[in-house]
Amino acid sequence: MKYQISNITHLMFGIAMSFFITSCDTDIESVDLNEPGIESQSNALYNAYLNNLRTYKNSAHKAVFGWFDNSAKSPASQGQSIVAVPDSLDYLVVTNPSNLNAREYTEIGTILDSKGIRTLYEINYNTISAAYDAEKQAFEEDAANEGESFKPDFNSYLVEKVQEQLTYCEQYDYAGVVMAFNAKTKIYMTEQEKAVQRALENAFLGIAKDWKERHAGKVLVLAGKPQNVDDKTILDAASYIIIPCDEATNEGGVIYNFNKAAVEGVPSEKFVPFVMLYSTDATDTKTGYWGDRFAAIGAARFCAAVHSGYKVAGLALGNINSDYYHANFVYPVVREAISIVNPTVQK
Repeated sequence: MKYQISNITHLMFGIAMSFFITSCDTDIESVDLNEPGIESQSNALYNAYLNNLRTYKNSAHKAVFGWFDNSAKSPASQGQSIVAVPDSLDYLVVTNPSNLNAREYTEIGTILDSKGIRTLYEINYNTISAAYDAEKQAFEEDAANEGESFKPDFNSYLVEKVQEQLTYCEQYDYAGVVMAFNAKTKIYMTEQEKAVQRALENAFLGIAKDWKERHAGKVLVLAGKPQNVDDKTILDAASYIIIPCDEATNEGGVIYNFNKAAVEGVPSEKFVPFVMLYSTDATDTKTGYWGDRFAAIGAARFCAAVHSGYKVAGLALGNINSDYYHANFVYPVVREAISIVNPTVQK
């Protein structure tokens, strides 16, 4: 039996009309009415919707990831609230995973239990490297440290930070992690440079592999350039491999990145393109756009098409918060992208 995604939307519209409100499904609020039975009837409809939604999440479909800025600890609007994200997201990737407050922790549990949205967070090699460089520079510029060497070395620092950030997964009951590492091509490197790069790969990705082996129930997602990773056995442990395409300016750029990644030893049935949503800065006309159209929509159409040489397993969208603020319908671009990627699901 087939379920159309639009059927879920229609059901939610009926619930909204029962309450005489115009908000989207994630903004529905209970209203006390005197008419007998209406509240029970609406609860039943909403529960039926949630059951269908969870069935959809457990069916064969392309997974949709959304990166969400959760830095606002006391949201000024629903656009900063975890529970207001689109129901049909499969994975929500929060950008500030540590020091969650009670509201955030509760909302993460709510979207999982009611809507089947699993929350992840990203551990990014480039972010750790930049933090190390900043600390080293500050140390060297401090006159009090003249003649002293900055410690620790980067490899030790990297291992410490990755292990520290992995503890968040159990501390806050995250469903898993996204490990982002852009391995470099070694074709033109000297043997010494290759040894350095392999040591970094082994440190970062080796920890990820070991972590997954010890946390079978958690989701491991890898992001980067899998074609450049020497030990490709780590790729087998990942549920998805996200291919960064945020610098692509059209579908051709995505195809190029996918073709480069689809080499021997890389499980190309796990590929997911990552593109950005547009910026809330009106002067920024490049971020999140492919010319005069949204990158999210273009990437969604790429995901929905049939390709040879690889299988597109889903779509990853950065900065989804920016898509909330619309007068008539919140998250319109994200919702349209999801409907393109998954026009139908099988029960």
